[in-house]
Amino acid sequence: MKIFNTAYMVLLVSLLSACAQPASTDWIQQKYTNQTSKFITVDGNRVHYRDERRDEGRDEGRDQGRDQGTGETIILLHGTASSLHAWDAWAQGLKNNHRIIRMDLPGFGLTGPDRLDRYEVSDDVAFLSAFMNQLEIKQAHIVGSSLGGRIAWQYALEFPDQVESLTLINALGYPQAQWPPAIEMGQWPIVDQIMEHFSPRFMYEIGLKEVYFDKGMVNDALVDRYYEMSRYPGNLAAFPKRVKAQLDTDSLSIKGIHVPTLILWGEEDIYFPVARAHQFKHDIKGAKLHTYSNVGHLPMEEVPNQSMSDFNQFITTLIH
Repeated sequence: MKIFNTAYMVLLVSLLSACAQPASTDWIQQKYTNQTSKFITVDGNRVHYRDERRDEGRDEGRDQGRDQGTGETIILLHGTASSLHAWDAWAQGLKNNHRIIRMDLPGFGLTGPDRLDRYEVSDDVAFLSAFMNQLEIKQAHIVGSSLGGRIAWQYALEFPDQVESLTLINALGYPQAQWPPAIEMGQWPIVDQIMEHFSPRFMYEIGLKEVYFDKGMVNDALVDRYYEMSRYPGNLAAFPKRVKAQLDTDSLSIKGIHVPTLILWGEEDIYFPVARAHQFKHDIKGAKLHTYSNVGHLPMEEVPNQSMSDFNQFITTLIH
C-alpha cells in the first residue's frame, strides 16, 4: 500500500507538471564526459565507455585482456537508471594497478536506447559479449551492481572461460517481494506510456533517498546527474521497456556458477535484503561474502574504500 500511495502521488504531480523537452544531446554529453570517455559502435548502438589505466598514453598491446604493464582487466557494470559514473571512486582507486573498463548500459546514460529495444538479460549478455570482443578482451574480472550484477552472473554462466572472477554487489537474482516505486510504475499499463514523457526531478530525489542509507549523500549534483541522464534522447522511453524485462526469474541456475565469486552487500538495502547475499553465498560454491552495516544499495559509492579494499584482497588471492 505504501508503494501504491507513493507511486500515485508521483504520477499525479507528474500529470500536473509541464512536459519539458529533453535537454540537448550536446549539452548533456559535454557535462558528463571527460578525457577518458570514448564512444564505440556495438551492434548498431553508440556506446559510451571509459577505458582507464595508470598510463593513458601507452601503446595498447593486449594479452588475454590485459594491457601490458597495467595488471588485470576489470569490467564494472552499473544498475538500473544509473551510469558508469557510479564507479568513479572505484575507477580512481583501481586504475593505478589495473585496466578499468566501464560503460553506460543500453537504455541508460550517454549510450541511450537500444536501437531495437532489446532489454532482456539475454540481450544484455549478448551486448557485453560483443563489447568485449570489439575491445579484444578475452578475460576479465566482472563486477556488477544491482541490474549489473544480474547481467554479470548470467555472463559467468554462459561464458565462464572469459570470467576470471565474478563480484556481485546488492545484485538481482532471486524473486522480488517488491520493487522500488519507479520500477513498479514503469510496469503498469498506461502509466508506462506516461513515464515515457514525464520524469520530474523530485522523483529522482525520492528514489535516491531510498537507495542510499546515508541521506546526506543525496546532494544536488547527484540528483541532477540521474535526472539529466534520464533526459538524454530516448532514455525516458526506454525506461519502461527496461523495467519490464524478466530480471528475477531463473534463480535456480545460480547454482551453476563455477567461477571465483565475491559478494558485497549493504545491510540496509530496503529492496534487496541482506538475506539475498546469504542466498548467493549458499548457492555459489566457494563464494566469499562481505556485508556492510549502515550501508544501503550501493556499497561501491557509500563505502568505496572499504568495498574496494575487500575486492582488491579477493582478486589478489586469485592472481597470486
